[in-house]
Order: sequence, then structure tokens, then C-alpha cells
Amino acid sequence: MIVGHLAPDLDCLTAIWLLMRFGPAKDADLRFVPAGRTWQDQPVDANPRIIHVDTGGGRFDHHQTNDPTLSAAELVRRVVAPNDEALRRLVDQVTRIDHANYRPGHVFFNINDLIAGYNALYPNHPHHVAQAMLANLDAWYEHEVRQLRFEQAFQNRLEFETPWGLGIAVQSVDGGSSRLAYSYGAVVFAYRDRRGYMGVTAQRRSNVDLQPVYETLRQRDSQADWYLHPSHRLLLCGTPKAPPRRLSQLSLEELVEIIRRK
Repeated sequence: MIVGHLAPDLDCLTAIWLLMRFGPAKDADLRFVPAGRTWQDQPVDANPRIIHVDTGGGRFDHHQTNDPTLSAAELVRRVVAPNDEALRRLVDQVTRIDHANYRPGHVFFNINDLIAGYNALYPNHPHHVAQAMLANLDAWYEHEVRQLRFEQAFQNRLEFETPWGLGIAVQSVDGGSSRLAYSYGAVVFAYRDRRGYMGVTAQRRSNVDLQPVYETLRQRDSQADWYLHPSHRLLLCGTPKAPPRRLSQLSLEELVEIIRRK
């Protein structure tokens, strides 16, 4: 059995793929748990027949460190195929994306590369290529629909000053887009979505430290499941990966006031 987290991201999915394609788990059952948790809350790595990736704090989870060269996929790659150069390059991109570590001029794998890969896999069966791409295009379309909702909600954004520079907060169905906020010059972005999930993010290259905000939230909002990322630039109470046991009762405006006062 391979266990990943809910709403699996690129890193989690790549780690699963590596285990199934290059590792010992070709026919493994897949299970998914809230991020950070383990299957049935068992001790991680205690059962050799249950492999956790990108969750649980075990051998294939990098979240207990802030090392930008590590990801769940990289930890798996080092075990199952350490000498495969093509895999090393693929996983390097996955790791950089997972840490939002984009080198100037670096071009990541894109949709045209995906189509080229399908055509290389099925050179004599173009209908296989078409069928394989349908779900990818469905997902791309859904992404664009969500992006439009982000942009519409952004028109009602709340701008505020923080000790580190401009902050932007958005309340919307989807929560908002940090990339959109950063493109407007924000250093800090806060959001609240339709489920009551809340979060605060900061630009990766900023000097923002959300530890004081976290400590205040632990006092003011002690019943809520707030999580501070090891980087201290990401503060969350509920995500699709890790649904909270207890939602925050704060309004977005109250969260903004806490950030402003640090």
C-alpha cells in the first residue's frame, strides 16, 4: 500500500509514480489521508508493507526540514533509481516547483512536452494520444475557470500595511491566488474561502517570519488547527490536503489585524 495526502500535488503524485514504475510497488493499492497524518494514525514506517509519501514525517516526507533540495519525490528517487539521469532531471524540476524555486530563464516541462511524450509513447496510435489528453484538457479548463473566479474576487481585495511591506487579503469561493497578489506587489497574502479555510503566505525570497502571528493565533484562536510551515512563510488553517479538525472562527478582517500588529 502507498499512502499519500488528500488533494495530492505534483510532488506527492511523482513520488507515487516512482514507487509504482521504478520501485517495489507496481500493483500497490493507493490510500490518501489528511496531510501530515498516517494511515489509520499508525506509526509511520512501522509496517514495511505501508509506504507513506509526502505525509506522516517518515522516510519519504521532507516536511520536517526546510531543505530546498529535498522533496518526497527526491527522497523516493534516491532509493529506487539513484543512477537514472533522466529521472534525476525530472525530479529536480518537481522539487524546484514544490519549493517555488524558479531559476531565471529556466523552462519547466509544459503542455507541449506532455503531448510530445504521448506521441513518443504511441507513435502509431494517435487516438491513444487524443484519449490520454482529454482528462488533461478537462483539468486545464477547470484551472482557467478557477483563475477567472480568482481575478473577479481580487477586485474586492483588502490592501493593508505589514511590518514587511504590502499585504493583500481576499475572501472568495476558492480562497484567492498568492501569485496574483504577488504580481500586484504584495509581500504577504491572506485569504478565507467558502469552507472557512484560512491561510497566510509570504513571498519566498522575503524576510517575513510568521512565527509571531502564529503565536498570537494560538492565543486568540486556540481551538483552531493552525499550522506553521518550517519556512515560517506559510501559515494555514485547513487545506484540501489537510482538512482541519477545528476551523478558525476569525473573520478575514480579524486575521488581517493580527498580521498588521504582528
